[in-house]
Amino acid sequence: MRKVEKKFFVEGIFASGMVLQRNTENCICGGGADNKVQLEFRGKKYEAAPDKNGNWSIEYNPGKAGGPFELSLTCGKDSIIFSDVYVGEVWLSSGQSNAQLPMVRMKYSYPEEFELPENPYLRMITIPIDFSFDGEKTSVQKPEWKCANPANLLEMSGTAYFFAKKLQKELRVPVGIINASQGGSPVFAWMNGDSLKELGRDDYIARIEKWNTKGAVKAKQEEVIAAHKKWDTELVKSDVGLAQNWQETEDFVIAGGKASGIKKGKFNIPGDFTELGKEAGIVWFKKELVLTKQQAEHLNSQKAFIWCGTIQDADKIWINGTFCGETAYVYPPRRYEIPHDTLHEGKNIITLRIQKNGPIPIRFFKEKPYYIFSGDVKIHPVAFRNVERPEEHGDVGGVKIKLEGEWNYAVSCSAEPRPGEIFFEWEPSALYNSMLAPCFSYAIAGALWYQGESNAMEYYDYKALLMKMIELWRKKFVYAPEKMPVVVMQLPNWAEGFDREISDNFIDWAELRYAQLKAVEETENTTLVSMIDAGEWNDLHPEKKKTGGTRAAQEALRLAYGKAYAAAPKVEYCESKDAVFTLRFNCHGSALKAFAVENESADFVRACDTVYGFEFITKDDKKLKAEGKLVSSTSVEIRSPVEAASLKELRFLWKNNPWIVNLYSEEQIPALPFKILL
Repeated sequence: MRKVEKKFFVEGIFASGMVLQRNTENCICGGGADNKVQLEFRGKKYEAAPDKNGNWSIEYNPGKAGGPFELSLTCGKDSIIFSDVYVGEVWLSSGQSNAQLPMVRMKYSYPEEFELPENPYLRMITIPIDFSFDGEKTSVQKPEWKCANPANLLEMSGTAYFFAKKLQKELRVPVGIINASQGGSPVFAWMNGDSLKELGRDDYIARIEKWNTKGAVKAKQEEVIAAHKKWDTELVKSDVGLAQNWQETEDFVIAGGKASGIKKGKFNIPGDFTELGKEAGIVWFKKELVLTKQQAEHLNSQKAFIWCGTIQDADKIWINGTFCGETAYVYPPRRYEIPHDTLHEGKNIITLRIQKNGPIPIRFFKEKPYYIFSGDVKIHPVAFRNVERPEEHGDVGGVKIKLEGEWNYAVSCSAEPRPGEIFFEWEPSALYNSMLAPCFSYAIAGALWYQGESNAMEYYDYKALLMKMIELWRKKFVYAPEKMPVVVMQLPNWAEGFDREISDNFIDWAELRYAQLKAVEETENTTLVSMIDAGEWNDLHPEKKKTGGTRAAQEALRLAYGKAYAAAPKVEYCESKDAVFTLRFNCHGSALKAFAVENESADFVRACDTVYGFEFITKDDKKLKAEGKLVSSTSVEIRSPVEAASLKELRFLWKNNPWIVNLYSEEQIPALPFKILL
């Protein structure tokens, strides 16, 4: 049989629409060549001969910023043309879900971004989610570089978009982002086996070897799929509500047999529904909504929506028996468009079918919006504290009806907890091999890293892992600066929706933030983005990505481009006298400002000298809250409630979710959390 020779090809992430790193050596490589490969770009020509296996590589300098251009490659009679190519600044953006979260999730938080015209100078490639355990891959399937416009924006990372937007505005050159991120991924998923071996992590190496065994991944996938299919099938069979079509009834119509023992009652939404205990199962909720003729007509005259906050775990929603939407897991907000003419004058019935997968209660998260409303009404999608507070305005002529309050419920069935999941993307080296390695030959200016949530429970390992990851990336991105700038985004505030007293018992995120801080302090040419006020206490995926992305860009501009942005205030000295502790901050040319907080969700209405968030730890491990006083542009004083000799530690904002953050720089960058041994 005649051997078919493979036509010459390009490896990596090259595609039409790409942005190339300006004024530095770039490289393009590939295989399948049986002759010299020639590159032509901006009037210059380069060429390289292939090796005996047909592999080839060409180094070239794209020159100064500009575009659009055409880059052509020829090999004998074959050619590859990349059109619409720009030259500017290229950054890698990587991490887990908050690095990945697309702008479609923020379309209600930032509607103005979707009204902007196309911006050809802001471009992004989103690396397809993939994993492997058998070494570094050289390419991704069908790479696509896309420019920012209302359609493409929906799938762009929100953090990376606002980061790129700020860079592009300040530098006035095209900006390209390589978005290589995946929800839930721990830091070691973005590292190779050699780096993990150097850290002595034989446990991670064993996992790589396990899943690299032939057939291991497929066998586990089939096992998990079969277990889930069986569980899901049995749950549906047990669901009396589905069998009796409760979505079509005004009340829970229960007919004898097993159904006669169903528990019914009333429940206030939002809140935690605990009737199922640690069991899984299905609970149905119903609420009657009475609309006037005018309300019904207005809601049916345009788009109408039902928002049901965020729910643990899965939901299906009907109105008057008409299906409105469903979500399969806890994190996404429940925002559904109501089909036209579903609502009517008089009594309307809203039905929720909630699936509980395990021991965590069914949770309707508080401080989330629960409404039915018409499209001409503005509903704020998040609870605002300290940052990104929108202008208040009245809604004229629209319909907005709260769904909070009393609902009827019926427990349809219970079950054993759903079998566990397995995410191979979260395994050691899995994403490094398939998503990061194909980018190594691409020239970049620096890297943005937003990750840590999945490592919080093992915070004690994180510093070493992060430092080793940065060292590895700098070695592998050979066409980046020698000490490639790395911008690390510190974890924001979060309490998993638990109230303040409960959330105060957990400090794994506080410890992880500290590990991030120490890793940055001990790694040259890195910087840390202060994010302690940019989260949402009830949402693992805060929508305040404009704050995070913009602050990250300011740090990149300062670190990599020498722009005059002040880093976050950072404590650098502590002294005590007569139980009064004086903290001195490095404000990097700025000054400290404290803001009055009139209530827990108020704006910064005026400056003050009281600083919240301090806590002393005594030698017998008691926690003593304390307030500080701003005494100068760089200093804060805290008076201890006990003798200084009985204290061992002073902490600041040392919570997973500090409720009040009010110490900032003049540019409203919050001071970094810290702990000091006394």
